[in-house]
Amino acid sequence: MRFPTSVVLACLLTVPAAFAGAETATTSDQGSDTSAANPALSNPLSNPDGIVDRLMFFRTAEDWKAGDSSRIAISEEGNAAIYLDDERARFPRRGRWTSPEVETTIPFSELIPSYNAETPGESGVNFHVRVRDAESGDWSPWLYIGQWGTTVHWPSRTIEFDHGKVNVDNLVLERLADGFQMRVDFYDYGLPAESAADGGAVPSLRLLAVNYSGVVEDEELRERYGRGRPIAEGDWARSLPVPFIPQRDSGPEIGGSTCSPTCVTMAMAYRGVEMPLVANCLAIYDREYAIFGNWARGVAQAGEHGLNAWLTRVRSWEDVKSYIAEGTPLIASIRFGEGEFPSNVMNSTNGHLILIRGMTEDGDLIVNDPASRDRGEGVVYVAEELANAWWGRGGIAYVIGADIPEWVPTYTDYAEGAETAPAGGR
Repeated sequence: MRFPTSVVLACLLTVPAAFAGAETATTSDQGSDTSAANPALSNPLSNPDGIVDRLMFFRTAEDWKAGDSSRIAISEEGNAAIYLDDERARFPRRGRWTSPEVETTIPFSELIPSYNAETPGESGVNFHVRVRDAESGDWSPWLYIGQWGTTVHWPSRTIEFDHGKVNVDNLVLERLADGFQMRVDFYDYGLPAESAADGGAVPSLRLLAVNYSGVVEDEELRERYGRGRPIAEGDWARSLPVPFIPQRDSGPEIGGSTCSPTCVTMAMAYRGVEMPLVANCLAIYDREYAIFGNWARGVAQAGEHGLNAWLTRVRSWEDVKSYIAEGTPLIASIRFGEGEFPSNVMNSTNGHLILIRGMTEDGDLIVNDPASRDRGEGVVYVAEELANAWWGRGGIAYVIGADIPEWVPTYTDYAEGAETAPAGGR
């Protein structure tokens, strides 16, 4: 379950009393090269007037070739991917891919990456980001922003600097940035050494998504880049056949904190990938922060099993209608206080994940809410109440199993002319 950016176990405070004795996860001291600070205890993302979201992908062979790499190869079969290609007789084998410096189309103060990697055996990837200050042009240090699979766990890492901080899986800045760069490290701890050419299994990355957001004062620029995804035609007043799973099915030890992996399990099953709930919970669990609610790890688990999945941001019902018309449910990160969401199965929450599976003709939302076994399947939530709890907390959504949309710009689109790149999705 997402506590919104992660560390507070909210559902323990909001689900029925049967969970009152469940163990509460605590924040691990992750350390920092600049301070000993921990990530924020609640979701710092916001929904100010004039906010614009931009989503871009690294996913094509051209995108991967544009980066710098060491002991990394590119596969152009099917979806283009980069993979570890380290033939050295050493342990562990490792490589690195660094993206080009991306000049963004808008100044931004929030950045959220997500990724689809495959990490067979004892292999894994980790991720760093740095950003360019819009005023001074100076680059931040490389900031650690997550890992997947089996990787190196350093006792200290940089998660903050003078103008910003990583909160588990997202970066929030105090000053606007106008550029970013991603770095991906690959590790393979398997024995004996095998290469992809020899038929061995190595870590690979086929999708890297970056969602950046900022307030745009210029009305013309805001109109140009703030219009969101193209609206799909079709029936949005319907309920998609997403199977319902209550989160407490993951067991009494963790059932009060597994809304995120439970929603992922429902979405994967809807896409035809059946996974045991507990297996998904344990895979998604973030040992560095002792939480199940790391957003990027939720979509990474779907990606590990062959589904296209990424994080995006939603701030309009037109966007939601479009997803439902396409047959795509959304997993939404919400937070609300006492009396703010009367139609919800809970009274309040410091952070929770739900799956939106449809809309009524009146525009209210049909939801699978894993918090309630008795009331959660197909519960109808009032649109205005959900908007406050969702968009007002940043509008984070998981998209799982959809076709990769052509309208989302890739790095190659940016390199060929950012001003003419398609509008990003939200």
